[in-house]
Amino acid sequence: MEFTPRHKQPFTFEEALSLDVSTITAEIARLQNSLALLNDTQTELQSHLTTDPPDKDLVEAFQENKAIISNPVQPSDSQNERILMLRLALQSKGGVLASNPHYALPADPPPESTRSQTEPEGFDEDGGITL
Repeated sequence: MEFTPRHKQPFTFEEALSLDVSTITAEIARLQNSLALLNDTQTELQSHLTTDPPDKDLVEAFQENKAIISNPVQPSDSQNERILMLRLALQSKGGVLASNPHYALPADPPPESTRSQTEPEGFDEDGGITL
C-alpha cells in the first residue's frame, strides 16, 4: 500500500506503517481532539466578531483556524490528511477499514467536558508521536 501526502507531514507513510496499533489509534484520537478544540475556538471567535468594526486580531485568528479545519471527507488540510494516513496504516495492519466511522472525524464534536485535556504518555512536547 502506498500513500503520497499533499502536505508536509511529521512522519512518512512508511513510518506510520511501522507504528503499533495502540500508537496509531492514540494519535488519531489526539488529532481528532485537536480539531474538535479548533472547532470550539471558532465558535467562540465567531461570537466576538459581531462588533463593528471587528477586532483585526480575532478576524486573523478566525481565518487561520478556518484554513486548518476542512471537510473530513476531502482531506485538504494537513491534520485531516494525517488522520487519513494513520487510518490507512491501521487498515494495512488488519485493524479496521480506513472508512470505519469509528476513526472518522465526528460530525458534531463531543461536549467539551468529555474531551481529554491531557496527552497520553510517549508523545513529544507538542503532543505528536515520536518516531
